[in-house]
Amino acid sequence: MVVVFGVVGLLALAVLVVGNWYLWRRLFRDTTRGPGFARRAGAAGIAAGWALAVGAVVGERVGAPFWLQQVLAWPGFLWLALSIYLLLAVVAGEVVRPLLRRLLERRARATAAVYQPHPVPAGSVPPRAPEAEPEPAPLPEPSRRLFVSRVVAGAAAAAAVGTVGYGTYGVLRGPAVKRVTVPLAKLPRAAHGYRIAVVSDIHLGPILGRGFAQKVVDTINATQPDIVAVVGDLVDGSVKNLGPAAAPLSQLKAPSYFVTGNHEYFSGARLGVPPGL
Repeated sequence: MVVVFGVVGLLALAVLVVGNWYLWRRLFRDTTRGPGFARRAGAAGIAAGWALAVGAVVGERVGAPFWLQQVLAWPGFLWLALSIYLLLAVVAGEVVRPLLRRLLERRARATAAVYQPHPVPAGSVPPRAPEAEPEPAPLPEPSRRLFVSRVVAGAAAAAAVGTVGYGTYGVLRGPAVKRVTVPLAKLPRAAHGYRIAVVSDIHLGPILGRGFAQKVVDTINATQPDIVAVVGDLVDGSVKNLGPAAAPLSQLKAPSYFVTGNHEYFSGARLGVPPGL
């Protein structure tokens, strides 16, 4: 069993190293000329991002001081999300890359044809053509590759940052309410209109604290449910650290029930003793 976990760990590490090398190559090496500050800064930034991400995960698992978890959580988990979307966007850019290069090559051939000189008989003077704006000279092959790399890398970075930024804004804004009608043929007439508020994945922890819990409670109470079901992943941490963050849950007006999710067990929950409540 130890050997299996060792092999899986090595494979995961290899995938992580290759994936980040590929990310650095497409975002920094292929978009710059020669070794320089940008390439070194890119490598240092990727390494620092993963150091923060690993520190945030390990700090949470080993019970590091809560202030340290909070310091590492924002940059660490944001980098984790950003690196995933960057990798996906760069991989998607591989489809666009040859198409864009082919388009530039066709444009270069068309521009070169315009510049093709015509033979003039000896002793004759060609009529003077009216002056016009000169066509831009076609890009040489190395410049075309650099231009394509920069366009694809810029688009990938913009897509990744935009996606992570929008998702972060959506989380901080608070939960959204989705109303679902569940028709039951044998439901007693007295139970018609019975409202159950189901909420999951609140993830109170180093990032989301008491203020977020208050938004969740206010949103649930505004729907006027008959019963509340919190169906897992309420907290990422211990009762000691997150008890104050979970305190607003006592303001739920309807009878409320909670079941543990995998993140409660990651945080050391024992059967029947959910942390954070």
